Amino acid sequence: MFGFTWRVFAVTAALVGTVVLVALLVASDSVRRASDRTAQRSLEQSADLVAQFLAGRERSLVGGARVFVQGPYFRTLVSERRRADILDQTVEAAAQLESQWVFITDALGVLLAQSDEPRAGGEDMSAVPLIAGALHGRVTTGFGVSSDSLLFQAVAVPIAIPGGASIGVLVATRLVDSLLAHDVKVATASELVFFTRDVQGGVHVAASTLGHDDALQRTVRELSMRTAVADAGSRAPDVRVNDVDYRAQRSALTTAGGDVVGGFVVLRSRDAERASLADVRRSLAVAGAFGFVLALLVAWLAARRVARPVRTLARAVRRAADGNYDLAIRREVSGSAADAEVDELADAVDALLADLRDKEALIAMSVRAVSGDEVARAVPDAAEPSRSGRRLRRHRAIGESLSDAPSVSGDVELRLGTHTGIVIAPGALLANRYRIEALLGSGGMGMVYRAIDRAIGETVAVKLLRPEVVAGDPDAFERVKNELRLARRITHRNVVRTHDIGESDGVPFLTMEYVDGSSLAAVIQARGALPPSAVIAIAKQVLRALAAAHEQEVVHGDLKPQNLLIGPNGVVKVTDFGVARLIRDPRRSGHGAGRGEFAAGRVVGATLGTPEYMAPEQLIGGDASVLTDIYAAGIVIHECLTGVTPYRADTPMAFFAHKLVPPTPPTAIDANVQLRMTHQRSEAAGEPLSSARYSGALERLIASMTSADPSTRSNSADQLLRAFARLA
Repeated sequence: MFGFTWRVFAVTAALVGTVVLVALLVASDSVRRASDRTAQRSLEQSADLVAQFLAGRERSLVGGARVFVQGPYFRTLVSERRRADILDQTVEAAAQLESQWVFITDALGVLLAQSDEPRAGGEDMSAVPLIAGALHGRVTTGFGVSSDSLLFQAVAVPIAIPGGASIGVLVATRLVDSLLAHDVKVATASELVFFTRDVQGGVHVAASTLGHDDALQRTVRELSMRTAVADAGSRAPDVRVNDVDYRAQRSALTTAGGDVVGGFVVLRSRDAERASLADVRRSLAVAGAFGFVLALLVAWLAARRVARPVRTLARAVRRAADGNYDLAIRREVSGSAADAEVDELADAVDALLADLRDKEALIAMSVRAVSGDEVARAVPDAAEPSRSGRRLRRHRAIGESLSDAPSVSGDVELRLGTHTGIVIAPGALLANRYRIEALLGSGGMGMVYRAIDRAIGETVAVKLLRPEVVAGDPDAFERVKNELRLARRITHRNVVRTHDIGESDGVPFLTMEYVDGSSLAAVIQARGALPPSAVIAIAKQVLRALAAAHEQEVVHGDLKPQNLLIGPNGVVKVTDFGVARLIRDPRRSGHGAGRGEFAAGRVVGATLGTPEYMAPEQLIGGDASVLTDIYAAGIVIHECLTGVTPYRADTPMAFFAHKLVPPTPPTAIDANVQLRMTHQRSEAAGEPLSSARYSGALERLIASMTSADPSTRSNSADQLLRAFARLA
């Protein structure tokens, strides 16, 4: 119903919306908790300010009282207990100290006079903690309650003669009233309620910025009861007064003796907090909405950027499914998406299409080059079928004619001898396991048959090695086994898998993967020079096989067109890994030299193999290595491009001398071959073989692979593979 772009956009929008919503919820919760913490801190600070305000008021009262009791005349009156004059002094002290009332006691704590009650006197107050402390020479302070609902601050200052004992105590008080509460409210920006507690535990509002109605009285009573067990300064629960929610912080007020006589509650309105929090949340919502819209726009653009290369890739896959591989995906998507992943995917699709183009070209080329019995199948040294005249002549030369092989049906025994002739009739069993079906071809090492492995029911290729291959060296067979154990570690689509090695009646044989296709030697023999596009396709697959083998520290040692098979699916497979040691055995003489080969004895330590493809260091006795494999691959690529190998001579000495000279570049070969290259066109790619698109780069790559000096030769199949891939 909806296109890919819309689906990507919808998913991205949903993800972005979810993220934005979660972010808003988290931010809102964080703001709420931060607001709660800020409000609590503000409430605690307000309570501290109230306590400091009361403490300052107390210090002011103490200071004034101390100054008043220093008067000599006042001390004389107290020491002489002149009550009438002392009463006048209490009234004067109350006026000076702005106190609600003042009273004075003698040295024993007996009341002498009280400013607000002229007739009071004679009561013993020495047991009151406020008076007792002052009688001992200390200034004492505390809160007190009068008439259940009057809360006051009181200070007691000792009256003493200099150098003498205390002769009395002056007590001054100040009421905590609503005027004080309003003054504190201005300083703290909080509502304030002072309350008292009577001896029966009742709670009364003493002063408040919220009035003294019954609702407040009930709230304060409930609040006091709920926090009765709490310590001073503890946080009280939130309360509701007159339909307004408040945060509450309670603190206790005590007498000089430490008895709680009341306290105060600081209230901060939650409505103001909610309004502030709502403002912040609105700002967050606006920012979130703007971010969400912006994210949707970005998501839409991103969806289009992602969808465009994906659509391009989808079209490419559909066209590839229809058999059209001529596309360059990276070029089409590189401008639409800068993501490395998309570029990597495009590169992978381009590489896949290049492989498909290569396979298509190789299939078309191999099918048109040879068909039916003209193809040597799945085996090295069998580029030509057994009906090929030259192969038959060579076979007869070593002892027996294939035409003399008996024709039998069903299971028959083999007739294998220790002489050079090897004849196996179709239907015979080899090693009581492999049913021979047909002869595929023969070569310098032996004969190759198609057979059925009865143990697993699969078709395999069986290569019977000529007995003389391992004759005269009892350890040769074991060395070959060890070599094949190494070769079997290579698992790659461009390598023919060797299954097993065995021996029957003294004749060694190998079993390997069966490939129903053409050898590269047969294709070159039928077509001559191949188009550069096909050459590059072959080179890439051969180099992949070598890279996989070299990674396992396995070298081939005898790479040549006869050992390269082109399957019906266009896959090039390298065969005979591990077998080349047999050919290079220095005890052997030259048997079965093929096209362009010759038999030669060992010259200055040289070993025998396929000299046309052997590196100079191998010809003078050096061991096979990664560098010799790369050299042989370069010669094979040269032969594919030109139809001939660069080294041809009539005598061994001339051949060896020619080998020590750098090979002639493919584009500088003799005029006849050059003319054929110029006029022949690639049927698969539709381009001239001498196309300037490839010639210079191919020359340089081949030259780097076939340098006579190993130190200047390319030494990495993997690097060469990337270079050929760039050419393609």
